[in-house]
Amino acid sequence: MVHIVKAAKAAIAAYASAVSLAGNSSITLSTAAAAMANLYLPGFTAFTLGSITPFPNATISVSGIAAGLARYNRSGLGTDIRYEHARVDAISNQSAICWITWKLVTPRNKPENVPRGWSFTDVYGFWLAANPTGGLEGGWEWSNSEDEYEKLLETIRCISHPEGTCALIYVVAAARRGFDGDH
Repeated sequence: MVHIVKAAKAAIAAYASAVSLAGNSSITLSTAAAAMANLYLPGFTAFTLGSITPFPNATISVSGIAAGLARYNRSGLGTDIRYEHARVDAISNQSAICWITWKLVTPRNKPENVPRGWSFTDVYGFWLAANPTGGLEGGWEWSNSEDEYEKLLETIRCISHPEGTCALIYVVAAARRGFDGDH
């Protein structure tokens, strides 16, 4: 199972690099989303706060990720998400569970009641792909971002939003209904 751990760690490194693009103001969120979606295998499924969101193909993956990043920006939280550390647990010769801890670093011009940043851990199911892309041997089959949204709920009470709504409710409600666009 040494091979699966090595392959999963390579995917984590590639994904961390892709996620970091979202915090670079010279790169569009769509470009960052496309880089992140490169790790999503066909049929990827996201689990968040009781919501199950399927991403059946790359187009929907890019669209869903871009919409989620845009919500973070509109809420005032920003999209500067930095890799902190990871753990890989091999499940079989074909799959592993990856625990990735990220740090959301809020903008300097953030609302007063928003902390400068906090860490959260998302969990990803890694699977060796039959048709690897981007030089990787596999990608994400599923993710669970419960901790990410629970930390939002713990950390932020309410941020004023330009439309008069609470940004936290805006971001979390979007996660609950799935990242399928801005409805």
